[in-house]
Amino acid sequence: MKKILMSAMLALLLFTAGCEQPPTDNPPENPPAQSPPQVTPEKKPTSTPETTEPEPEPENQTKPDEKPEATPSKNEQTMSVKVYYPDDSGMKLVEVEREIVVDDSTDKYTAAVELLRDNPGEDNLTTIFPSNAAIRSITVEDGMAIVDFDGSILKGFVGGSTGEEFLIGSIVDTLTNFPEITSVKFLVDGEEVETLSGHMDLSAPLERMGDLTE
Repeated sequence: MKKILMSAMLALLLFTAGCEQPPTDNPPENPPAQSPPQVTPEKKPTSTPETTEPEPEPENQTKPDEKPEATPSKNEQTMSVKVYYPDDSGMKLVEVEREIVVDDSTDKYTAAVELLRDNPGEDNLTTIFPSNAAIRSITVEDGMAIVDFDGSILKGFVGGSTGEEFLIGSIVDTLTNFPEITSVKFLVDGEEVETLSGHMDLSAPLERMGDLTE
């Protein structure tokens, strides 16, 4: 009986031992380490570079190969005057009407006399004004116009008695056509002269020479 009981207990122990699972030699693997969350750096706003506006071009800037425009004088005005040219036969002075431009640098008296240098354009008229004779100035004092030539007029004038008379007469009659002028005095280089070429007396002021005109 004891042998049977011992055999039963031994079988029970073996059965119980077979039900228990032996411990595993390899410990369970550690869970994979979680990497720390990635922090995305904040994007800073990209600064937009300031746009520099081009500086305005200065006015009246001259472009290459472009001639600057002439600036008109502030006091420029056009006026009509009467001037006197000799006729081509040398018999008389003929009155013609012309336009002159007067501004801050040119007075009306000088502008009118300077016209006598030009070829009149009319077929029956001519000019006796020496091309090398320069007018230094024309001033008006108490009704008398003072015409100051430079010294070249004494060297270059070859008109003879008729030429001298018509040269002086054309200037005198042109200037005395202005109502404020009644006589004309001639100077050379600022000095009084008796004559230009020995034919007319210029030592005293000359009044209008109407006998030479029509």
